[in-house]
Amino acid sequence: MKKNLALIFVGLAGIFWASSGVAVQDFFLHSEKSAMELTNVRMCLAGAILILLAARRKKFWLALGILNRQRRLWLDVIIYGVVGVMFMQFTYFQAISIGGAAATTVITYACPAMVVAWESFYHKKFPRRGEILAVVLAMSGVFLLVTGGNPTKLLVPLGCVVWSLLSGAAFAFSAIFPKHLFEKKFDPLFLTGVGMFIGGLSTFALIENFDWTKFFAAEVFFDVSWIIIFGTVAAFFSFNAGLRFLTPEEASITATTEPAASVIISGIIFGTAFGAIESFGIVLVLLAIVMPSIVKK
Repeated sequence: MKKNLALIFVGLAGIFWASSGVAVQDFFLHSEKSAMELTNVRMCLAGAILILLAARRKKFWLALGILNRQRRLWLDVIIYGVVGVMFMQFTYFQAISIGGAAATTVITYACPAMVVAWESFYHKKFPRRGEILAVVLAMSGVFLLVTGGNPTKLLVPLGCVVWSLLSGAAFAFSAIFPKHLFEKKFDPLFLTGVGMFIGGLSTFALIENFDWTKFFAAEVFFDVSWIIIFGTVAAFFSFNAGLRFLTPEEASITATTEPAASVIISGIIFGTAFGAIESFGIVLVLLAIVMPSIVKK
């Protein structure tokens, strides 16, 4: 029973994240604010909420105690928050502003292939069969989605492709870099909240004449609220709640809900449609996410 509920929670987190991307797309349709400004608002507010909620847990104070005893680790937390989380959010929003939520989310999910390539290079080992298949499927899927099978044309704006791949790279960095912090028993919720808040603060240095009141205007208030409450806070809590009772392989399978839900929700709300070849490319990307788990089993 616990495992079934865990699968629902993690799958629900993917749907929340997907709906957040759709809300971002709708935000840019009704606002002239930049992707960096939206990144600032989301990360500062959501990070503060996550910190307040995490502070109720004993693990939060244990992680803070570790940082106070080993202050050099604060630099790692800052790097994680700025280079990982902030850059990942900004590039994701920037890609959506150019090419929409569905295409951006699917292309971003080529990041497992990046993780496989880095881990193989760093550890000087040949990737396993499932990992090789995942890389091939991810690359093939993104190629079909972007070109429709014709390498001489792009169906997705080039800017969207570039920013989405950069977001995927930042996502991969965020998954790899903090491993040494987790080995020191850092609470994932603590690291997410603090990293997000620090990353949000760093964006003030990149924004001029910033006016937060524009994000609470009637035409975008629902989008901003959804991005922060459901697309960030509820999504992370749901994911962490489910992850407690799942293996990494089971969690990776449920991760397919985000790109799949993004395509479906975008189709319903914005009428986003893909041809047969592009749809096949999306299926290949979804298979790439679960392939290592399938081959391992």
